[in-house]
Amino acid sequence: CTYPNCKKTFSCIYNLRSHYRIHSTERPFKCDSCQQSFSRNHDLKRHQKIHLGIKPYRCTKCDRTFGRLDALKRH
Repeated sequence: CTYPNCKKTFSCIYNLRSHYRIHSTERPFKCDSCQQSFSRNHDLKRHQKIHLGIKPYRCTKCDRTFGRLDALKRH
């Protein structure tokens, strides 16, 4: 990435282009449910799980469920 102070590198040009949108205001991926927008399709898909109620990660100690693995790990 040639953005100042960003040291990310990519072997695939598609990933580099996707990454550049993080530094810009371009947010082409919009949620149909709440109109929130994202720079990457991956982030939109992750966000949409909130509206769908998808929580595949379960705590083995208390049975609480989470939509994201990182949220379970923080728990």
